[in-house]
Amino acid sequence: MAPLFFFIILIFTRVPGHTCVRTFEKIEVHRGGSVIIPCFYDQKYKQHVKYWCKGYHWSTCTIMVHSDSRQSKGDVSITDDPDLLVFTVTMRNLQDKDSGWYWCAVEIGGTKVTDNSASLYLTVTTGKMTDV
Repeated sequence: MAPLFFFIILIFTRVPGHTCVRTFEKIEVHRGGSVIIPCFYDQKYKQHVKYWCKGYHWSTCTIMVHSDSRQSKGDVSITDDPDLLVFTVTMRNLQDKDSGWYWCAVEIGGTKVTDNSASLYLTVTTGKMTDV
């Protein structure tokens, strides 16, 4: 079921007219757990640097990892797959302090050009995990 869900999300997020970077709006993860977040981007950004940052406003968020440098920092890593036009961010051992706003972003370049980005809200819950 999960591969089918990912495929549906992949198709949906590539519909023309959407912004150039896309991801989920909200994600909920149990404390101590891990999450892999897909960030989809347009073909024209295939060779651009991608990054992941945390903060309420994109303009002031703290960059956690870049795709062009050390791709792992602590419990956060980033991997770009230009053939699928998606970069993924993996966050492990999530704690309450990790709840908040995050941004998938693509560097555009230039001093007067704003990077392209999409936000999501991550909630780390303290409840017990149950089998579904």
